[in-house]
Amino acid sequence: MLYGYSLNTIDKTGYSWMLLYWKVKTFKRPRWNTELTIKTWPRKFERVSSWRDFEVYDDKENLILIATTEWVLIDVKKQGIAKITEKMKEEYEIVPKSVFQEDIKGRLKPEENMIKTHEYTARLRDIDTNHHVNNVNYLEFAYDAFPENTKVDFNNIEIYYKKQIKLRRSCIDMLFKYR
Repeated sequence: MLYGYSLNTIDKTGYSWMLLYWKVKTFKRPRWNTELTIKTWPRKFERVSSWRDFEVYDDKENLILIATTEWVLIDVKKQGIAKITEKMKEEYEIVPKSVFQEDIKGRLKPEENMIKTHEYTARLRDIDTNHHVNNVNYLEFAYDAFPENTKVDFNNIEIYYKKQIKLRRSCIDMLFKYR
């Protein structure tokens, strides 16, 4: 989330950031109760979205995780995507450093070896303060969609949110690429 336009400032600004896409690569999982250092920076702004990258280090200063995220600015009153103004951009110091070597597009396209495996109806327990399914729940949905006895480690994850999923809306389709 970018500073100044969050759930805590909606009443003042009328805007909030909404996560559209994320990609995470985990190199090593930290031990329980390990103190972590998280470094993050805004990487670029586009007309209606912003990219933010992350590096996570363990207590021995080993890089254990990298991530990139794409956010869209939401006009809360209009319930739609808002244009990012030059004034908003000036509030952030852009660091043009990407944690991934490859060009990240944000939009995932089905590949030949992907299959639809699961459909889920959102329940009350899945809903967050924005009245849609919380982002973290998608990982649980994905885990539940795997066949029994499948080893799943989630060390390399990409999620692209095509639309908001609200209460009792049955439209979470999952595509998986098996390697």
